[in-house]
Amino acid sequence: MENRNLLITGASIWTGNPERPFAEALLMEGDTFKAVGSTEEVHSIPGAKEALRFDAEGVSVVPGMTDAHLHLTALSRQETALSLHETRSREHLLELVRQHAANVGPNDCIYGVGFDNSRWPDGRLPTMEELDGLGIPNPVLLLRVCAHIHVVNSRALEVAGLSADMSGPGVHRNGMGKMTGTLLEDAAKPVVEAMKKTMYEGKAEEEALRQTMARLAAEGITAVNACSAASYGLEENIEAYRSLAARGALPLRVRLYSDEDIEGWEKSGDGDDWLSYGGRKFFLDGSLGGRTAAMSFPYVDEPSTRGILNMDDETLRRKLMVTHQKGIQAQIHAIGDAAIDQFIGALESLENLGPLQGGLSHRLIHAQICRPDQMDRLARLGAVCDIQPVFVPSDIHIAEPRIGKKRLTWAYAWKSMLEKGLLLTASSDAPVEPTNPWRGIWAAAERTDDDMKPQGGWLPRQKLTIEEALTLYTINPWRAVRKERRFGSIEKGKSADFAVLDRDIFSTPAHELRKVRPIMTFVGGKLSHGDLSDWEKVPF
Repeated sequence: MENRNLLITGASIWTGNPERPFAEALLMEGDTFKAVGSTEEVHSIPGAKEALRFDAEGVSVVPGMTDAHLHLTALSRQETALSLHETRSREHLLELVRQHAANVGPNDCIYGVGFDNSRWPDGRLPTMEELDGLGIPNPVLLLRVCAHIHVVNSRALEVAGLSADMSGPGVHRNGMGKMTGTLLEDAAKPVVEAMKKTMYEGKAEEEALRQTMARLAAEGITAVNACSAASYGLEENIEAYRSLAARGALPLRVRLYSDEDIEGWEKSGDGDDWLSYGGRKFFLDGSLGGRTAAMSFPYVDEPSTRGILNMDDETLRRKLMVTHQKGIQAQIHAIGDAAIDQFIGALESLENLGPLQGGLSHRLIHAQICRPDQMDRLARLGAVCDIQPVFVPSDIHIAEPRIGKKRLTWAYAWKSMLEKGLLLTASSDAPVEPTNPWRGIWAAAERTDDDMKPQGGWLPRQKLTIEEALTLYTINPWRAVRKERRFGSIEKGKSADFAVLDRDIFSTPAHELRKVRPIMTFVGGKLSHGDLSDWEKVPF
């Protein structure tokens, strides 16, 4: 089936073009926008009369959303894992693990994900002793919601060929020197590698990945920047993507970043418009929730630590220089201000090498605790900052205890970053947070928790307007990879990647934005979500 022309009228179209942000109608021809403007303007275009017509009845039409940083294969895998997101206490978690063990084979691995001990009464992590005390034969691997802390039982160590005598960075021990079962950062890699061999393989994972991408399409997402982090057990299944792309079954455009080389791709941009190489991923520190984000000061609620830097300054400078010289864009995880200092220092060391090939800039992921002086330096260096608005509802209650009241103005300061001239993109960091971009837009505009507290928003000066938030999810991710001339906005000649929503978002109260749902999503002119007469769909 070939696409016909499609005429959408009666819409409230937010184009993403600041020179003409709103339109009433659009005409799509094949995989591109042929015309965008007033109803009269678009009706006068050749082909409009013969086009299939859709009356949007006043709802919003927006450019396709991009999730600029997530771990997509890990998200797909976690959807079949034991969910611990709703655990209310350590005892509740242990009971869920025990119940799950009763319903699987004695040799089956139990992979539990998403627990957040900061929400529990005592905030204490479960221990290996407590897991062993359940009396179950299964290897158990539990992943905290931040994805930087694993907890294992003795059986899991045994499967990985390890024991409680193991040592090294990230292996946590109590005051008596006994291993607690907590493995920080990449210390869990041997256990993760051992367990995944029996859990994920073949065509079943390819199909699960496709279904996960179809769910993202139903949220209005048309592209993702997926990050493969094998050192954290969050690797992407590259061959599954390639297989889906070969048969035209990708419902999203995928740009892949990785902490390892990817065979067949040498520089950023290799590939095509559906599947391409983004660049190299480095982790400088951990997470705020796990107190492994590297700070320039001691944690207020744990003065014995300033977090963890995963490498020294010289190692990062050397790695980033090699990456830069190869024409590869780096995507660098840094949450605490000490890690951001390290990132800035490495960028400054590259200045005598000249611009990165293709006009790209290196990307700073998260930047949650970022000082004003750092924002100025990042702006001067032209860095891209990939932020997660959805972290705000989750972290409102832990930020002040971790960093102290006097430093709160450094926290999640998205508005200040925009005012400094930084290019910001938005993402979910899934599976850490839900992928739904409308939750992210709500979080950026309202800055409350899920109970809409505090009234008026947390650090309200950092609230974004709806248009500012939309820009972070639409045109800016394409600016970050220098593809904005082809993607990211609803303009003549650009790729027809867009979503038709279930309401007019500009007349929707800001606190209800998280309820927005697309009724149709198009990617390259094809339907990736929804129904429209006999319009061509991405083959599922």
